[in-house]
Amino acid sequence: MSLTVTNLSAVANRIGRPFAAVTLAAVGDLAVSVYVCQGQVNWHKHLDEDELFLVHEGVIGLETERGNLNLHAEELAVVPKGVAHRSGSTLRSVVVLIRAAVLTERKNGHRAHGLDTDPPLEKVRIARASAMLTTPYQPVVLARVEDFDVLLMSAQGFGAQEAAPGHGALWFALRGSAGIETAEGAGARLEAGELTVVPAGVRYRLHAAQPALVLTLRRTEPAD
Repeated sequence: MSLTVTNLSAVANRIGRPFAAVTLAAVGDLAVSVYVCQGQVNWHKHLDEDELFLVHEGVIGLETERGNLNLHAEELAVVPKGVAHRSGSTLRSVVVLIRAAVLTERKNGHRAHGLDTDPPLEKVRIARASAMLTTPYQPVVLARVEDFDVLLMSAQGFGAQEAAPGHGALWFALRGSAGIETAEGAGARLEAGELTVVPAGVRYRLHAAQPALVLTLRRTEPAD
């Protein structure tokens, strides 16, 4: 079974209108999309959705009720549900957007909106987070979107074989080149800026001849 590999820049180059998001993959009830940020979108808020903005190319300004951020390539921020915001850029920039694809029943009536006393939003610099990666395939948590953790890890050599969870296993190569080998002998190779999803239940492992930096989503473990 071969895996479908998607190149972010190639998809973005086919987008004809700024702020028109194109869905690249689904992981559980999350959608991973890409859009071109050029100009400025109107102020808006999502009552039931967190939104993660990860800049792939360029730089964007993210204005919110809880402070303003400039996000460059390999920087991200999460706008919690209920917080008004807008993004904009004078340059053509490519942005990965992760948010709920559907409003599932578990969210209705359980909105955890921010208060006036909440601290300003903070951006996450992947370069800084990568300095915490001391052992291949041991992730660090970058952010949380809904009930998923966004994880960063380094890949080098062969990782352990595992089965993709019920929501599938998304892998996005940020730097370098990483391979995915399935138990059936198929798989894919991800270059920087490419992603794939391993279907639920498929056994696989990652490998990389040279150090690579990869991102994945994993459902948050419930607290004891």
